[in-house]
Amino acid sequence: MDKKQLRKAMIQKRLALDEESYQHYCLQIQKQLESLKAFQEAQSVAFYMSYRHEVDTRALMAKYFGKKEIFVPKCVGDDLVFYKIDSFDDVAKGYFGVDEPITDITRNINAIDFVVVPLLMFDDQRNRVGYGRGFYDRALKNYPHTTCGMAFSFQHVENTEPHRFDIPLDMIITDEKIY
Repeated sequence: MDKKQLRKAMIQKRLALDEESYQHYCLQIQKQLESLKAFQEAQSVAFYMSYRHEVDTRALMAKYFGKKEIFVPKCVGDDLVFYKIDSFDDVAKGYFGVDEPITDITRNINAIDFVVVPLLMFDDQRNRVGYGRGFYDRALKNYPHTTCGMAFSFQHVENTEPHRFDIPLDMIITDEKIY
């Protein structure tokens, strides 16, 4: 299968998760994220807006509103721009049907302490396969802080066949372990 077919198959696998398993796995992943020293010490965190059975980020955001500065991305042309949100009232449906910020307070990604990155597949070297547009790879090109992917263990693959522009993550948390 080519990457396009693999992406489609992985999305279907994710969507096929029953709600009880989905909630259980998400909780396991969230607990592991919260136990990380880098996350605990971060004053500002960028989260993706979870969509179509991605590992849930909304519960974490809700828990940390008012405790950490929370940023979420918006696609602007070929780039991601990170906007501060203080509640879910600060987002609305946007690009690809994913919730996007409707606030006007932005921050350069390099000034955000910790970034949680979405992914469809990953390998042992922490290379990720996203949705194929390269938004996060461009955004993270010179990022100086901690990057973390969150995924279900079944999203692990032997080799993602990374391109030269792909940026490996610092860590990937699954329901079974941290890579």
